Amino acid sequence: MAQEEYRSPIKDFLDKLADLLAEKYFERMDDRMKKIPELRRLITAKEASQYLSLSTDTVYRMASLKKLPYLKIGDRVLFDVKALDHWIEKHMIREKEWRREELKPELEKERSNTKSLRESDLLGLLKKKGKD
Repeated sequence: MAQEEYRSPIKDFLDKLADLLAEKYFERMDDRMKKIPELRRLITAKEASQYLSLSTDTVYRMASLKKLPYLKIGDRVLFDVKALDHWIEKHMIREKEWRREELKPELEKERSNTKSLRESDLLGLLKKKGKD
C-alpha cells in the first residue's frame, strides 16, 4: 500500500508531462498543417474553394461540368494549384477588355451615326450631280 501512495505523485507527474507533450505536439502539427497547402501541389476541394473564394459546392459543381481543372485519384477529387492559377489567368478579364466592353455601346452608336452620315452625304452628292 505504501508503494501505491508513492507511485501516485510519479503517476501524476507523468500524466501532466504526457499532457504537455501532447499539447506541444498538436501545436506543432497545427503549424505544419497551416503550411501544407503552400508546400503541396494537389489540394482538396475545400482548400480549392478557399483558394478561389468560392463555396465547396460550387467547386465540385464546376469540376463536374468540366469548367474547373481537377484530378481524380480513386474516390478523391484533387485540384492542382498550378492548374488553378492557369485557369484564373485564362478567365481573368483584363482592364483593356473591361474598357472595350464599356465602350462597345458608344462605338456602335458612333458607327451607326457615321454610316448614316456617309449615306446622307452620298445621297446629297448624287442629288447635286442629278441637278447638274
